[in-house]
Amino acid sequence: MKKKLILLSMTAFLLIFVGCKENKKDENTDQAKVVENEIQHPGSAVVKVKTTGMNFILPESIPSGWTTFEYKNESPWSHFMLVDRMPVYEGKQLTFTDFTKEVPQVFYDAYDLIKAGEMEKGFEEFGNLPAWFSNIVFSGGVGLVSPGETARTTLYLEPGTYVVECYVKTDGVFHPMRAPLVVTDSGNMSEEPEADFTVSISKEKGIVIDGKPEAGQQRMAVFFEDQEAHEHLLGHDVHVVKLEHEGDAAAVNAWMNWIDINGLETPAPVTFIGGTQDMPEGSTAYVDLNLDPGMYALVSEVPDPLSKNMLKVFTIEINP
Repeated sequence: MKKKLILLSMTAFLLIFVGCKENKKDENTDQAKVVENEIQHPGSAVVKVKTTGMNFILPESIPSGWTTFEYKNESPWSHFMLVDRMPVYEGKQLTFTDFTKEVPQVFYDAYDLIKAGEMEKGFEEFGNLPAWFSNIVFSGGVGLVSPGETARTTLYLEPGTYVVECYVKTDGVFHPMRAPLVVTDSGNMSEEPEADFTVSISKEKGIVIDGKPEAGQQRMAVFFEDQEAHEHLLGHDVHVVKLEHEGDAAAVNAWMNWIDINGLETPAPVTFIGGTQDMPEGSTAYVDLNLDPGMYALVSEVPDPLSKNMLKVFTIEINP
């Protein structure tokens, strides 16, 4: 299990080193206060998150329990939000500050080598990560969201200290997007949602759809039968794609590998409308969708997802 976490924790790598430049602190703080005042009330389980550039605007703290993240992408780039629970290590609760101080430079150095074609040396750099890095728990989040889209994903969050991040690339640089989030032990009042159809994902079986997605408002449950690292050092997740042109499925299949110079590079070749990020084995996330008639796909951010049965195309028909 420790080995899985070490490899999965590489997810944070992107997340982290994303901090190549900082957003204006005062501006984001003011906007976060507006968001917090808007959504935080007793028993609230909907957390509104907004991106206006290379930033996350969200409350500093939320109650634990079943929580719906409503993520609005007002920027010109595709993003996602990965939610990482920081560990307690040697009796100390690690924080957002620990994360930003001890991890980013390792990823800068590693990716510089990978881009230069020195793949082996690049991966060797990850050995310089702090000892506690493998104890980070990737707890889900909102899948890829294209510019102008809004996505909703519901997760169960335990009390703890979290980091929210995105590592999509623009001009060959991972997005400098990370934000702190504290989940308090004052639980919210929400119950686990009910789904219209279910998707399971595993390294052995890939993505399996149980039920028939239909036009209109749909809630998709995503169950993680297992969670293991793939050859790009990350685990699997599920993103929802709207396919509008011939060749879109092939394009997204080639785009999902961060190691590739063109992988996860904006602009994305397709329209993403949400999903869920990596979660531990046995976890379930719920994704709210509004599906017009047309072609769609579920895809995981792994190298060549089609070969792993992790790219599944489906059609939404007009309701009779």
